[in-house]
Amino acid sequence: MSTVQLNAALPPPFRLHKFTVPQYHQLGELGILTTEDRVELLEGWIVAKMDRRAIHGFIVGFLTELIQNDLPDGFVVRSQLPMTTKRSEPEPDVAIVRGAHADFRTSHPTGKLVRLIIEVADTSISKDRSKAEIYREAGVEEYWIVNVGDKSVERYLFSQTNKAEFLPADSIASVSIGPREISIDLTRLFSEQ
Repeated sequence: MSTVQLNAALPPPFRLHKFTVPQYHQLGELGILTTEDRVELLEGWIVAKMDRRAIHGFIVGFLTELIQNDLPDGFVVRSQLPMTTKRSEPEPDVAIVRGAHADFRTSHPTGKLVRLIIEVADTSISKDRSKAEIYREAGVEEYWIVNVGDKSVERYLFSQTNKAEFLPADSIASVSIGPREISIDLTRLFSEQ
């Protein structure tokens, strides 16, 4: 009797099923998917979220607090909460969204309401880079990947024909939110202390 070896890097040779956003929501409503499952919907596929190390939590908390303190009226910070696109429902680490928290009582924000998304890539750099196209297509204006390993920020300016910048750890990252300019000293973000 022969056995079939499966390559762990490739999906199994079985028929796979893509889900729509409403089907994904229904899996949650039926209790098939729960918050313990730690998944998100990306381009119709239910994808496992990466484990979070302490540095990931520190950077997400640091950015959320810093941005929240400088945010003008008419914007909110959402941390590790879903946004909805046509075929995806990612849960970005930090999102600056137009509106108020009460606006999202019955639905998640769409990309057109999102000014900036920040993903912290500790063990997930390739996955976070692949999300750039999802966010661009959804109408998000700007996307940052905080690359923990390289101590840099990859900045995608979708409003400027997908211009990408790479900011090293010794620079200042800034973003205009309404009438305010929010600056982040990356040396503080990546400092070991």
